[in-house]
This record gives sequence, structure tokens and C-alpha cells, in this order.
Amino acid sequence: MKFEKNLKKLEEFRLKVESLKHKEETDISNLLKWRQNLIKKSKFSSKLINFNEVENWKRDSNGNINHVSGQFFTLQGVRTSGATGREVKTWDQPILNQKHGGVLAFLARETEKFGIQFLLDGKTEPGDDGDVKFCPTYQATQSNINRAHGGKRPDLSDIVLNQKGAQLIYATSHNEEGARFWKKSNYNLILMLDNPENKETQKENYIWASLSQIKKLSLIDNTINPFVKTILFMI
Repeated sequence: MKFEKNLKKLEEFRLKVESLKHKEETDISNLLKWRQNLIKKSKFSSKLINFNEVENWKRDSNGNINHVSGQFFTLQGVRTSGATGREVKTWDQPILNQKHGGVLAFLARETEKFGIQFLLDGKTEPGDDGDVKFCPTYQATQSNINRAHGGKRPDLSDIVLNQKGAQLIYATSHNEEGARFWKKSNYNLILMLDNPENKETQKENYIWASLSQIKKLSLIDNTINPFVKTILFMI
């Protein structure tokens, strides 16, 4: 996958967000109430189990851990030497090696009443503290997009990946955390919907929020996931 970089579009979008800032909602009480309702309805649970109980993952002859499909990621070892400014100069550790990066995206819309808004997704991940987090509109690895898990394609894939009903504002690629991932990077996208009332965005797990509201949410402990900040930092 490749996405076009267009600094002119991004600058125009920044100016529009700023010019409509006076219309932005700033109160976050409705967002927090929405999140609490999702938490109450959620049946999501996760717990640590021994690796020999994990289905569809196996160790190969070198001791590396792989998915039976050959996709997702491999857990390997990495040996580091010559490090400066660290506690030690040399060490070994496990690291996640993922062949393909992911796509992280925010859909935006312009409304007469509230100016520019961004679509948040309420989501819980296995390693979270159990509560729903405010996440970007779209988070997917290439393996998820390819349906390596045997399930459905991530929601809004046509809009995000094919710009069906949306205009790409900007795309950039950022490295994942190098302490955990081997040379992995994700595309970070912002797209503007052609139709502010797009029906695909009208699902229970989505909610619209202004940039001002998202900034306020970031001040509350364990409420938004880190990718929200990474993408919106472009603005």
C-alpha cells in the first residue's frame, strides 16, 4: 500500500480547522457518558494463559513463534551491541517481527453546527486494563486487512484504503516502538468524508468529537490510546 503525501492539502485542512474552531464543542461529558455505556454493555474479557494453550501459534525449529497462516508477526530474538547512553551496551531480548506495517486513520467531517469533527472508535484491546478506550477511526494490520484471522475485513476499509467517499488529506509513515518491534512502521492518515452523514460511520462504537474535545480527553488517565495523539499531531 502507498498513500500520496500532499502538504498543500494538509495546510488547507489545518487552516480550515483553525477557522472553524469557534464552532467546536468543548464539553466532553457526552463523550465520557457514551464511553461508560459501552463499558457497561461490553462482554470483552482477556486473561494471561500459558503459551502451550494458545491456538494457531507454534514454535518453529529455531524456537521462533509464528502464526500457522504465516502472517501477523513472528516473535524472535534480537542481539544488540555498541549501545550508547543506555544502562548496558549489549543485551539480548525478544522482539516482534512483522512483515507488513499497519494503517491508522482518522475520518473527519465538516458540519455547519460544529465545524470539523473526527470519528473516534470505542475499542478494547487484550492488553488494556479492561475498559473501552477512545481510538482512531481505523486501526488495522495488513494481516487483518487480508483476513488472515478468517474473520471479516475491518470496518470502513473501502473508505480508508480506497478513498471511497472520502478525500485523503495527508499520509505519513511512522516507526513503531523500536524496543518492541523490528523495523515496523505504520501509515498515519487523515481523510475528509464527502458526505458528513455517511451511514457506515453511524454505528454504536463510533462517536464524533472536535479537536478541542480530544485534547481534553487526553488529560484523563487511560482514556485514549496513543495512536490518537500520533495521527492528530499532524494538525
